[in-house]
Amino acid sequence: MNYTTFTHIYENGHAVRYRRMPYGTCYHAETLEKVIIVLERYRLNQRKVRLYYGDTQTGKSWLDEHDVVGRIGRSTGPIKVPLLVTVDDIGGPALLDHCIIRIDSPRQVLYQHERFHVGELTIKQGKSKSLSWQVFVDMGLQARFATRKEAEQYIRFLQGQRFSKP
Repeated sequence: MNYTTFTHIYENGHAVRYRRMPYGTCYHAETLEKVIIVLERYRLNQRKVRLYYGDTQTGKSWLDEHDVVGRIGRSTGPIKVPLLVTVDDIGGPALLDHCIIRIDSPRQVLYQHERFHVGELTIKQGKSKSLSWQVFVDMGLQARFATRKEAEQYIRFLQGQRFSKP
């Protein structure tokens, strides 16, 4: 892949090393080439993706559930970083592209870390009357739901068996 590498020092003194692609998008220097190829393809065709962020050494998901589904866009200015643009917006948050461990389209996995995992997910019924179904990740409480079906759909979302949240 043909690109130029540069370091940008922000006003707060934080330095970030980037790779600028021939078409102008700047990715974090640690972003895998496989991830860049998928992101650029989907930026150009404007189709929806779902991103999974996590530990790139272990493959464990951070279990993000917000700002993970949308189209890939690009910021303006001298450093054009990839953005996640939701359906009705024209902009969105910058990607932590060097922390992506999986990318899905609505129908298939486009990229996945070889050790992708989400931890041990369990459902237990709690004592709350309104949100009695609890989802635990590695024995820590993650979320509560009114019905068991909602809790099961949430687990399927975290595991990547469901594209969007219930």
